[in-house]
Amino acid sequence: MANQIQFYSKDIQIMRQSQQKMAFDHARSKGVDLTMEELQRVTDVFVECCLRPMDADLKERVRKMDKWLIKKAQEIQEQIEIDGVLI
Repeated sequence: MANQIQFYSKDIQIMRQSQQKMAFDHARSKGVDLTMEELQRVTDVFVECCLRPMDADLKERVRKMDKWLIKKAQEIQEQIEIDGVLI
């Protein structure tokens, strides 16, 4: 039993690593740099998508995450325009 728990835990660790990379890349593709806490939260949603069926609750979490990323990207763009900084 203990070996099964370790194996499962190792699988989850590997999944989190790959999903964290995907979450990071997804945010960067939208022009968003995430804090470590934000990256962990976005990763949690990505991992949940792998671990459980896409029910109404999970679909809503994904929608909220996407809206949040879009809003954060817009805020960054607005700040750049205010500061007059060119990318």
